[in-house]
Amino acid sequence: MSTQPVKYEWLGYVLAYIMWIVVMALGVWFILVSREGLTSALALYVAGGRSLQRFFEARFLDKVYIVAVGLLWLALVVVAEDRLRKGVRQRRLLRRFAGIAGLELVLIFVADALLLWVQGGRTGWARWLILSSELLAGIGLLVCSRLSRTPKPSG
Repeated sequence: MSTQPVKYEWLGYVLAYIMWIVVMALGVWFILVSREGLTSALALYVAGGRSLQRFFEARFLDKVYIVAVGLLWLALVVVAEDRLRKGVRQRRLLRRFAGIAGLELVLIFVADALLLWVQGGRTGWARWLILSSELLAGIGLLVCSRLSRTPKPSG
C-alpha cells in the first residue's frame, strides 16, 4: 500500500488554508475600500445639509454598514473554508479558489471605482493601474473557475 495519495492530500489541505487566508485578506481589503467610499459619500451628504441630524444619520449608516459587512465577511470565511476543503477531496481546489477570489476582486474593483467617482475622478496613473488590475484579475479568475475540465483521452 502506498502513502503517496495521503501525502498529496495533506499538501492540498495546506494549500487550501493558504488560499483561505488570501480569501480572508481580500475580504478585509473590500471592507476597507468600500467603507472609505461610503465615508466619502456620507461626508458629501453631511456637507450638503449642514445639519446635526445629517451628521448622526451618517454615523448611524456607517455603523450599520460595518456590522452588516463584517457579518457577511464572517459568513464568507466560513463558507470559503468549507468549499476549499471539499475542493481538495474533489480535486477542484484551484477552480473553487478562482471563483471566490475572482468575485471578491470584482467587488473590490466596483468599490474602488465608486470611491474614485465620489472623490471626483482626479487621480494619477497608478490608481488606474490598480483599478484595471483588480478588474482584469477578477474577470480572469472568474473565467478560469468556469472553464470546463477537458476529458483525458482514453487509451
